[in-house]
Amino acid sequence: MDVLIVFKMLILGVSLAAPVGPVNIEMIKRGISGGFFPSWLVGLGAMTADLIFLAIIFFGLSHFIELPIVQAIIIMIGGSLLVYLSITTLLAVFRGNVLQQLQTSTASGSSYWTGFAIAIFNPLNFVFWFGIFGSTLTTLMNDTTLVQAIFYSGLIITGVILWNLNIAFTVHFSRHLINEQMMRIVMFGCALVLFYFSLDLFTQLLSFTS
Repeated sequence: MDVLIVFKMLILGVSLAAPVGPVNIEMIKRGISGGFFPSWLVGLGAMTADLIFLAIIFFGLSHFIELPIVQAIIIMIGGSLLVYLSITTLLAVFRGNVLQQLQTSTASGSSYWTGFAIAIFNPLNFVFWFGIFGSTLTTLMNDTTLVQAIFYSGLIITGVILWNLNIAFTVHFSRHLINEQMMRIVMFGCALVLFYFSLDLFTQLLSFTS
């Protein structure tokens, strides 16, 4: 086994999860209000979507996802979801006790499905899985067996898991330092970032209709 390839695959997984995006923002938001488990469940939902993308590539079904009409539908759903999350976060900011409201929402058990929906409808994931990972997998398949390729793919998912655990633990142990006023500022910032990502998706949608 090539140790260098193992290291590269782990770093590739971390690189997928590390950039600031809607999943990380939602993990931070739910981690501040509910602690480790709501934050971790968002990441777990997102990783489930990653595994689905991985399976699609392995079974050679990526050409279906790459159809313009399919991508347009996914972008529309993903953008609408981010707008919804942005609006609900803003409403929580202006309706009184932010912490109490968010604790109620994270206790509903929706964290996993929120993370899953954000990831499965995020075109940026397509860019990675069907672009970067697709080409990486092709190279691996030329030089390794199927079992080894699956193992290396598992290392990418492991990298994603490690980064998500890092966010969940960091937010969990630092959230007690945040008071109500700071909570409002953080949640307001999260809402704006989520709204920005939704605008970015709808801008991509215009390219399909023009």
